[in-house]
Amino acid sequence: MGQIIKAEKILVRAPNWVGDVVMATPSFRCIRENFRDAHITLLIKANLQGIIKGSPWFDEFITIEPVQRKKTYGITIPFLKYITRITNFLSLIYRLRKGKYEFCFLFPNSFSSALIAWLSGIKRRIGYKRDARSILLTDSLERKHDNGKFRPTYMVDYYLCLCTHVGCQIGSKELELFVSKASEETANHLFGKYHIGKRPFVLINPGASYGSSKCWYANKFAKTADLLKEKIDCDIVLVCGPGETKLTDEIEQLTEKGVINLSLDLIPLDVLKAFVKRCLLLITVDSGPRHFAVALRRPVVVLMGPTDPRYTETESEIGDVIREEVDCSPCHLKTCPTDHRCMTEISPEKVVDTCMRVLENRDAGVKCSQVSS
Repeated sequence: MGQIIKAEKILVRAPNWVGDVVMATPSFRCIRENFRDAHITLLIKANLQGIIKGSPWFDEFITIEPVQRKKTYGITIPFLKYITRITNFLSLIYRLRKGKYEFCFLFPNSFSSALIAWLSGIKRRIGYKRDARSILLTDSLERKHDNGKFRPTYMVDYYLCLCTHVGCQIGSKELELFVSKASEETANHLFGKYHIGKRPFVLINPGASYGSSKCWYANKFAKTADLLKEKIDCDIVLVCGPGETKLTDEIEQLTEKGVINLSLDLIPLDVLKAFVKRCLLLITVDSGPRHFAVALRRPVVVLMGPTDPRYTETESEIGDVIREEVDCSPCHLKTCPTDHRCMTEISPEKVVDTCMRVLENRDAGVKCSQVSS
């Protein structure tokens, strides 16, 4: 651990995935607690800003906007996309150089994130020695290895090492999210529109932007919803992200007892926090909303397939992780090249039994644990 350094202006480059942003919140809090008088700016993808909306840790947000294909008279011109990307990149560099940041924390492992910090003239650049970017960093941390392979590490600890490297003291490792008043009001409108809240509701998040390898199947989700409604007097609410409406629509069509499908109103991330905060239970694959539940202290049942649980498991999670022990998992591939057995072997009956046990243990004040076959 180094000596704590003084700084008036700090840039924090946020991770690029929903769950990783949530698991970085202990580090965000740690930076603020150790640099109380500094002006701290968060550089984050525009579609992820809602996750941090309402938090007290940052003085300023700079968003990285997605680049869309440009159309002229209805015709897509591919090279305009690259011109826009270059223009946006140079504009970002210009803005960051004007900020005169003294140092930055780089949470992504990418080469591009380090390049941006270097070109922006930031004096001290702290990140992991990954993606051939060491030359661009002033402080490059080694990731821990075992027998030549990266050691799976809980991402909260992985990120906090960037903080302790400069002498920060860690106050808490708990995930933390905030729900703004505006987000609550939007959620209230949707609750009224879909008649949610008259009964307890179970929230199902079936999609994963990471790739199809993390996903379960529409018929299995539908059967899970039907079986659960036989056991609990509740509503089942389906939420999805962009590009996942087909899956939720198919689940709705396959259920016999009915669900509330919000696919026509894609729920932004800041409003999704309000839904998770109010739900009786969240059922999800291993994706970002899982970590919303952990941060908001809500019960969750996670269907985990190709990923190593050591990156995400925490004693703070109120719930269970269902994971089948198969010889090819964890593979961390986005698309399964074989029979997807890590997910196909999970049955709706097992999911429902796990849900019931999570709810019973929650009521009894008992900590739940991981479920494996």
